[in-house]
Amino acid sequence: MHQAPHLIERHLDAEAAEALRRGLREGGVEVYTRNRAKALHGSEGGRVTGVELANGYRLSCDLVVLACGVRPRTGLAHAAGLAVERGVLVDDELRTSAPHVHAIGDCTEHRGAVHGLAGPAWEQADVLAARLSGADPDARYTGSRPLARLSAGPLEYAAFGLVDEADDPDLDVLTLRDATRGAYKKLVLRGDRLVGGILLGDLATVDALTRAYERDEPLPDSPLHLLTTLPAR
Repeated sequence: MHQAPHLIERHLDAEAAEALRRGLREGGVEVYTRNRAKALHGSEGGRVTGVELANGYRLSCDLVVLACGVRPRTGLAHAAGLAVERGVLVDDELRTSAPHVHAIGDCTEHRGAVHGLAGPAWEQADVLAARLSGADPDARYTGSRPLARLSAGPLEYAAFGLVDEADDPDLDVLTLRDATRGAYKKLVLRGDRLVGGILLGDLATVDALTRAYERDEPLPDSPLHLLTTLPAR
């Protein structure tokens, strides 16, 4: 079960998530979205026998695994009077709203982004260490470009950057779908720059795409080949 409207909602759009859900179903895994566990049921011997969902539906089972994900714990920061939205707000110098107080990692929100991943936390730590140690007093954190990637047998996906273009009219979207292979590919572009993408079911071009994304390189006039073949070098 999954509380969000669709799977991997932080990295996939609704269409990619549905394709992933179909792939899971073909492998014998059913997913219940917009739902959560309400109660566990067990036998007199203490063994679990079922889980009751919030909508009242009961699933029979002999093992329950709860994966709650990562959310910023901001209670202490809020009580201390720091500026908090989804996370503790920090600037490019990783300063909070209070003088001489810095924050890094999962609890922070920088330029509207809450990452919840190890890579951005290490990048923030490097910047803050350089500033505080004097090795580079002018070091600044301007954001991270993390890549989410999963390979589990026949199911594989990679996602990065912006994947939902609904709130930005300046973005262009290029999408390819292959229902017979269960593949879904999407590029999100701002002008000639790649700002996000999803590859599901076919990761042949993931290295070229992530390289263009991480380096913020201009794309060719017709970027279709980035979804179909590796570009010539």
